[in-house]
Amino acid sequence: MDAVALITPPATPGDRLVIRHRLPDGSATDVLGVLVSADPETVVVRTRDDRVVEVRRVAVILAKRVPLISRGPDPLRIPAEDLEQAAVAGWVAHAEPLGDWWLRSGGGFTGRANSCLAVGDPGLPFPEAAQRVIDFAERVGIPPMVQVIADSQQEKGFRELGWTDTYLATDVLVHRLSTLGERPADPRVIIEESLTESWLAAYQEYRPNDADPDLLRALLQGRPPRGLAGIRDGDRLVCVGRGQVSRDWLGISGLWTHPDRRRQGLATAVLIGLVHWAGAKGARNAYLQVAQENSSAHEAYQRLGFRLHHSYRYLRP
Repeated sequence: MDAVALITPPATPGDRLVIRHRLPDGSATDVLGVLVSADPETVVVRTRDDRVVEVRRVAVILAKRVPLISRGPDPLRIPAEDLEQAAVAGWVAHAEPLGDWWLRSGGGFTGRANSCLAVGDPGLPFPEAAQRVIDFAERVGIPPMVQVIADSQQEKGFRELGWTDTYLATDVLVHRLSTLGERPADPRVIIEESLTESWLAAYQEYRPNDADPDLLRALLQGRPPRGLAGIRDGDRLVCVGRGQVSRDWLGISGLWTHPDRRRQGLATAVLIGLVHWAGAKGARNAYLQVAQENSSAHEAYQRLGFRLHHSYRYLRP
């Protein structure tokens, strides 16, 4: 009986294992991943970078179950600038760097996808950087707008140039994944890693829009690893949510439940499903953005333990 067989309770697909095994040259190495399958001859695990590793059971030296989600640092100790930079990949159709800043465009659909993220050093004198934002917006055909961390030096700099508030002030809420992951995953939650027509249809019902279809798909598809979660009732999705892993953060967006199915815990189930999915991808903390005026969403996320990390604002010339 090998070390994998001695794990108590027995390992099942979905468990996270670390397996030390011998290589053909006699040396030993460790592989950490989620168990995919096991038979009398081999054990197959999927690593956080999506490599599938097959280990011969006769080569196994040690094996143990490890928590699916690593604990990680307290997300409130992570600077707002670092979190905003990580979040860029979570909702972007097109982006060009301007020093540390990001010039973003998405056909005018949503403020975050169509604003310059002004965080850090643009590498230019501030007035010149602000003009670059305006020039970029004119080139891609969107109104000039910046996203700034509330009360930051960047916000002060733009206000000194006469820029004023626009769009929605937003709070960024955070949670440690290991705590959220203590809740069991709901087997009704399906997670696809590519955009499907049924998921897109549910999103369109949640957020009707006249956005360019290709740009909308680019935003929702995003960059891997991404998870498009849902709960199905018959031939339609009645609850959806989107997750994007960037660095060690899970960004959660697009949570929606059909009006006929609300107050049944479906959105929480989808969120927890994304937490388990992202934990297997190496994420350790979660963030989501909520408009400051959306008090009901704030209350719902606070009940789950999300805490305010920082706020951001949009400004225009």
